[in-house]
Amino acid sequence: MAAQVKNRPQRGFSLIELMIALVLGLFIIGGVLAVFIGSSASFNSNESLSRVQENGRFALEILAEDLRNTGNKGLCWNSVVDVINTADSDYEADAYDLNDPIKGWTDDAGTFFDGTLNGYKAGTDLFLVKHAAETSDASLSVDIVKTDTTFTINGGVVSGAIMLLSDAAGCDLFQNTAALNSSTMARATGGGVTIGNKTVAAQELSHDYSVSSGNIVEISKLSSTLYYIGSGTTTANALRGMSFDYGVASDQELVEGVTDMSVLYGIVSGAGPALGYSADANGGNWDDVVAVRVTLIVEDGDINQNFSTTVALRNRLR
Repeated sequence: MAAQVKNRPQRGFSLIELMIALVLGLFIIGGVLAVFIGSSASFNSNESLSRVQENGRFALEILAEDLRNTGNKGLCWNSVVDVINTADSDYEADAYDLNDPIKGWTDDAGTFFDGTLNGYKAGTDLFLVKHAAETSDASLSVDIVKTDTTFTINGGVVSGAIMLLSDAAGCDLFQNTAALNSSTMARATGGGVTIGNKTVAAQELSHDYSVSSGNIVEISKLSSTLYYIGSGTTTANALRGMSFDYGVASDQELVEGVTDMSVLYGIVSGAGPALGYSADANGGNWDDVVAVRVTLIVEDGDINQNFSTTVALRNRLR
């Protein structure tokens, strides 16, 4: 007969073995958690740093592009003739006078925009830039004389847009009172726009504009923007821009996370080509400003970084 095999009773882990297994398991789980937490923190930190760098570069590019175009008057180098109604209560020279294209402030006290900014952060600088570097899709199709109030064009211009007519002989700034896609622009008084224009008796155009002779006439849009630090939608602070392109203020957030802005204005010193920088353009000599240095602080969580650029005002480098 085959030998009978005895079944041995099953034995579990001893208490010591269980405790050792639990301790080893805790060490393994702790290590995994430490790696996960470290990786997560590193990812969040890198993401914040990337966001800060992206926002900083984007903000500087917006400001630099506008600053480079400061004072652009289309095709003319003469002083701009204001056909726009400078006596209107909504007119502000700082916002619409293209002959004085840049100005800055260290606070909003006593300014024409005081109390209208969206959560302006006290102690941060503000500056306003004007130019007519953006050409319109419209073009003059018929010669006009300086007493005309309606200008026939190819294309259309939005009603209320502040426009610049320019050629080599001069330039005129007016607010379009004609309707969009009407094949005309108009410098009429009234017209349902905010500021409007002077009468022809009060201000003719600077000169006749001719296209039939092959002369080039450019139709450009006024760009007038006040840059400042104010409230953000997703962050406490942001770079904001208040535009006056249509004769009424329009405020919008441009770049989130920008918490500070300081601006210095460069003026050529009398001793030579070196620039002297000051926060008030050396006592308000805005006509002498040829460069602007902007420094921003951008934050995201615990990450913050300074960004700085110096921009030459190309239309003043002659």
